[in-house]
Amino acid sequence: MIRGRVEPVRLASLFGPRNGDFRRPWEIAGRADEVAMAVEEVQEQGLNLSDVLAVARRRAVWLGAPIVIGLVLALIAVLVLPREYESAATIVAESEEIPDEIAHTTVTATAEELWENLRVEILARDSLSPIIDDYQLFRGNGASREELVDNMRERIAIEPLPPAIVDPRKPVELNSFRIAFRWPVPEEASGVANRLTRDFISAHLKQRSKRAEGASEFIAQELNKTRAELQRVGQEITDYKENFQGELPEQLQLNREHLQRSQVALATNEAMLETAREQVLQIRREIEAMIRAATGSADQDPVVRKQALELHLNHLLSTGKTEKHPSVIRTRAEVAALEVVIESHADDPGPSSPDVVKLRHELRGYEVQAQVHAGEIERLKADIAEYEQRIENTPRRAAELAHMESSYENLALGAAELQRKKLETDMARSIELSNKGETFRIVESAVPADSPVSPNIPLLLVAGLALGAMTGLALAVVRELMDASFHTVADLQRVLGLPVLATVPMIELPAERARRRRAFWRRGGAAAGVMLLLLAGLAFYRLAPGAIDGAREALFAPEAREPGASDV
Repeated sequence: MIRGRVEPVRLASLFGPRNGDFRRPWEIAGRADEVAMAVEEVQEQGLNLSDVLAVARRRAVWLGAPIVIGLVLALIAVLVLPREYESAATIVAESEEIPDEIAHTTVTATAEELWENLRVEILARDSLSPIIDDYQLFRGNGASREELVDNMRERIAIEPLPPAIVDPRKPVELNSFRIAFRWPVPEEASGVANRLTRDFISAHLKQRSKRAEGASEFIAQELNKTRAELQRVGQEITDYKENFQGELPEQLQLNREHLQRSQVALATNEAMLETAREQVLQIRREIEAMIRAATGSADQDPVVRKQALELHLNHLLSTGKTEKHPSVIRTRAEVAALEVVIESHADDPGPSSPDVVKLRHELRGYEVQAQVHAGEIERLKADIAEYEQRIENTPRRAAELAHMESSYENLALGAAELQRKKLETDMARSIELSNKGETFRIVESAVPADSPVSPNIPLLLVAGLALGAMTGLALAVVRELMDASFHTVADLQRVLGLPVLATVPMIELPAERARRRRAFWRRGGAAAGVMLLLLAGLAFYRLAPGAIDGAREALFAPEAREPGASDV
């Protein structure tokens, strides 16, 4: 059975009436090839737009009912879900009031650091907990403090705002931020957003001041350490110079000059000593000759004999004889015996000629002179040895002193640099304490929102419409697949595989036409009523929000509720 209206197709021209009469069988058999081609053409025809529209007309109820139900559910969600208002404040980072050419700041931060500091400062528990208490945001809520803070964090949105002009050659600098807060009460939402903004600016200023003070204190401590080390190294250099006086590099030339003068003086004194000794020997010979001439023998004079023995003793010692040599021992014994004799005859020197007395006086002078030169030679030799040792130690002292002086110079340069940095950090600290450094300024304060941001009415309606449309489409497809009736000639031809001789259009009686018209108007009226209901609900949602909130609180609020409490 074929239901519905069937449009004439090519087969109708083959098997249909001709001039009011049906074609005869033998006429049809004569055109078998044409009939087969027509059947193949019908079988090759696929689903086209007319077929889709026909299915839509047949399944209009299955398509439309889910859409209406989806819109109704969306409206119910709009009316039931609690409304939330969002208020936002905009802050911008301003650079220092004092140019860098005049004073440098010691507190610097990149855009990422500013962004991270902003989030940390605002979302910190110590920042949010006082706000919850001051505004009594969760009155009647028995959750723990951590849960309340986490709930508030979810309601806070911190977004960086891109700059108006972006240079592709440079990295994007974030210097403005948006701080938003969502809450059922618009006045409280704006108050909390402004409070968050003020708290962040205050905390940012305190943090910058603290960083500046920390930098200044650190530089001051390092400067004191460097100065103490500099003083210690300076004292070491002073003590080193005092301990090794005479071996210092700057005294090398002076030591060489002293060494040269000492060597010259040594040679001179040695020559004078040799001359004095020769004079002593010469005078003693003359005295001996004069005494020998006067007495006939010089051996009787103990003084002369003692002097001769002393000369002989010196000769022995100068030739390498030691004190243990027999000749040296014998000579010293004889000299000691003569000293006893001379001492015993000291009060009676005996007769002497004036020439002998004069020679003896000269002898004593040359002997004293020889002793003086001998002592001077010993002193000069000691000085020469000392100066040679000083000159030998000078390179080592120079290296050690150069190392200490290099350390001292490095410490002095470090102290000077730290002193310069201390002046800069002190100035930067003064800048931060006087709020002349980088700071945030409120560009736009948060104000109470006129319309809620949640629930999102367009999104809910579109979601309900889309969900209803997909559900209706799925139901229409399932209903069409489950329908075993034929609606077109192509359906019949495809199933039976036989040619269709003719099609009879559907004959609709006036009663049936009136019934179908009434059903159409009933469906249209129901759809119009649903649309009017949607429009009325949205209008009521917009114009009477207080009544909706009161009804929602009466339906969903707990029994033990404080007056004036807001839903969370």
